[in-house]
Amino acid sequence: SFNTESLSPPVKMRSSLFLVVVLVCGLVSAQPRGLPERVQKLETDNDVLVKSRVAFAAALIDDSTNQWTTVEAGGTDKTLEFKKVITNIGNGYNPVTGYFTAPVKGLYYIQVTGIAGPNGQLNAGMKKNGENIFAIYQKAGTQVGASNGVTLALEQGDRLCVQLWAGQTIADQGRLSTFTGFLVFPM
Repeated sequence: SFNTESLSPPVKMRSSLFLVVVLVCGLVSAQPRGLPERVQKLETDNDVLVKSRVAFAAALIDDSTNQWTTVEAGGTDKTLEFKKVITNIGNGYNPVTGYFTAPVKGLYYIQVTGIAGPNGQLNAGMKKNGENIFAIYQKAGTQVGASNGVTLALEQGDRLCVQLWAGQTIADQGRLSTFTGFLVFPM
């Protein structure tokens, strides 16, 4: 057995330093090959995470006076343009067209809330690429709300909108009738 007590402090220090260097060199040489590939994968994964930050929320009317405003569909279905953009992370929602376009493939949560207008009846549907996915319905009178939501797998470029059905009205004060959604996770 080797007794380190008989060594002088500088010798002990060099011995300890030597052991640390040997240990570090051994750990470095034991690392698997392919470090550049691992770095590339981490960078790619990070890009996906950055691009997958998607959330939007918009109210039907952009009115700071909080006056009741009604939108009417008339004789045909009307795509609603939710003008008051509250959140638009990922820039997927377009207030000019009323469409949300999925910037990345993934599972999304989408919700629509509406307030019945002066005819006392609200009937509107959320559509994905022109196909009805779900509806909100209310027939209890004016200024009564309805809401619905869904988790939905979307491909990049899929388009969602809310359509007010023919003959229906929807009302808002800038915060009650809304179209919202967010990416739960990318796929």
